[in-house]
Amino acid sequence: MMNEQEALEIVNEAIFQNKQRKLKYIEELIFKGSLQKYTYDKIAENNDYDVQYIKNEGAAFWRLLSKILGEKVSKNNFLGALERRQDCSAKLPLSLSSNNSLPQEFTTEINVPKKPDFVGREEAIAHLNTLITGRGAKVIGIYGKGGIGKTTLAREYLQVQIIKILELNVGMDTEYITSVKSWVKRQINQQFKQKAKKKFIDMLEQLKYLLQNEKEKVGILIDNLETALDEKGKFKQEHRDYIELITRVLNHPTVNAITLITCREEINEAKLSFVESYLLPELSELAWREFFSIFEININTLALSEIHTAYGGNALAMKVLTHPIKTYYGGSLQNYWLDNKQFLLKGQIKDLIASQFDRLFEHDRHAYNLLCRLGIYPYREIPRVQKIGLSCLLWDVKESGTMQAIESLQRRYLIEFEAGEYWLHPVIRAESLTRLDALDNTLLLMKEEIDKLLVRDEKFQHFLEWLREVTLLDSDFTPLDFRAFYLCLEYVYSFRIFYQDEFLELANFFGIPSMEEIGEVFFNFITSTDVSKIEEEMKVVYEIHEYLLYDLLIDKSLYDILKLGRCSSFDPKNYLASEIDYLTGDGQYIDVELKQALQKLKSELPDPNQKEELFDAWWKTNSKNWAEKLRKVMIEYREIGHDWQFSLHDCLLLKEYYHANVLLLYCLYYCDYHLTNSVRNKIKDELFLPIAEIEKRKE
Repeated sequence: MMNEQEALEIVNEAIFQNKQRKLKYIEELIFKGSLQKYTYDKIAENNDYDVQYIKNEGAAFWRLLSKILGEKVSKNNFLGALERRQDCSAKLPLSLSSNNSLPQEFTTEINVPKKPDFVGREEAIAHLNTLITGRGAKVIGIYGKGGIGKTTLAREYLQVQIIKILELNVGMDTEYITSVKSWVKRQINQQFKQKAKKKFIDMLEQLKYLLQNEKEKVGILIDNLETALDEKGKFKQEHRDYIELITRVLNHPTVNAITLITCREEINEAKLSFVESYLLPELSELAWREFFSIFEININTLALSEIHTAYGGNALAMKVLTHPIKTYYGGSLQNYWLDNKQFLLKGQIKDLIASQFDRLFEHDRHAYNLLCRLGIYPYREIPRVQKIGLSCLLWDVKESGTMQAIESLQRRYLIEFEAGEYWLHPVIRAESLTRLDALDNTLLLMKEEIDKLLVRDEKFQHFLEWLREVTLLDSDFTPLDFRAFYLCLEYVYSFRIFYQDEFLELANFFGIPSMEEIGEVFFNFITSTDVSKIEEEMKVVYEIHEYLLYDLLIDKSLYDILKLGRCSSFDPKNYLASEIDYLTGDGQYIDVELKQALQKLKSELPDPNQKEELFDAWWKTNSKNWAEKLRKVMIEYREIGHDWQFSLHDCLLLKEYYHANVLLLYCLYYCDYHLTNSVRNKIKDELFLPIAEIEKRKE
């Protein structure tokens, strides 16, 4: 009988062959638990998950394995299916190691999945392999005209070879170029779950250290770098931080990373002479022929040659031409050519894209509106958008028509998509923005659509009303700052939708410290200020700020303690008692009655110094009752910790609400178009509020 390690390797190989990925975290938990004959209840309890969530994910996982293995697979019979797979399956070209990770080193025989829009790039893949494996290149510049397929090539290469990919989208507008400092900070905070240092040079060293210690290869894509260069190919003075990032970090011989740069013109910097150059050739006429054949387009050799020459083998042109030929000319390339010859001979990709917008306007107004509205997202900051980001732009479409509009854009190759995420090609986004009128109104309507996500259920509105009331505090923080903080607390501890470090993204938009930082901010504040030197009239301000920071720290700590009530065991055993001692210690700003209530709860805990098995036995029997008492204390004295009784479906809806609001915030803070301050402030003031309060403010 195979052991756990063998079983994991087989299932990872099977999934990788079909999905080009390894087991997801939740899939691995379910798989390992099933190997140990655990029930779904036991798996959920051991890993602090909702039982129904584990059951739903388990059902989806067994369906996936059934499809991949070609036989009915369940929690009870999967081992037999894997043993049969072991007996008859061939090894993968890219075999997975026994520790479930993809290969750390690049191979010369990369096996890129055959995709319709990735034809004709076998030589390009081979060339990148030669540069990396043959010459040991760390940084490669992929150069070529707009729309030729530079970004597609870079993404495909990295996705097959590498697990983690970091994207730095420079942006297409010279006035709104991504700051290297902000990008590095965001990667450290969000991708590596570390707190970024303050100075830029220190952040670079921090990022280098993190990349040096990555066990698996990291791929870094710097996209559209030409925007940061002058006409001579040198970095503009205000963007020379890019040189520091590339030289100090990305090209360092010890970092476990490969960097691909896409740029229309070759970089001409002496300090970057080590960057290997690859001029991406146009797609061949043979590649165009192969692509059109996939879509059953009747090829006319002369017409194909003329169109291919006019557009210089441009990959984007090849893709967007497919739909009109197939749909309006019955798949006849010759008839399309005869009707549009003069237009096509101009070979202008911008004009071709504009013509597709015009055709879409005529035949599918909902899809046209969606395409124009998708231009509002700052893709240099958020390279890809989840489906909710499209749905909340379709306020004038019935829910049943949402996917029709999205699929209409997919069929026309006017939107890029992969694994449930969407984005626009820069040329298409530029056209979208020229056609989008009333940007202010677009964001206001988007905000209304997001609010509608929670309008149908009184439970959600009751929750948002609580959020409004609990954050009505008079301080130098705004009510929105507080709402964001307490929303994060509830999402992490009550709904268990995310881990707390994943909320750094939301916290970064507001002046209030994130949940991870609140304790450190409070400690730094009280230790770095000499109260004796503060002017008398400012002492009140200091004391209020200190009190508020501690107020937030109390609530965060109480949620931390409450969370343990759902755990079957924890270490160290004195953690709960120590946390309560810290909160109720001398000199702390804590209500006397709350202090007494917490100390009483502490007195009910068993001695943490006794044998661990005795403590665990008591905790297993009494933890839920003890946690419920704590919840009542939190509600009575802090008005937090409510049991909202949200179902799994409710939590998924709240997750969409969160992601949609984050997208809206990106539009407010990073938009590369004019947005009036009055609209920006109106949207911010009404974030995370119940509908009744929003309507009241309109009066």
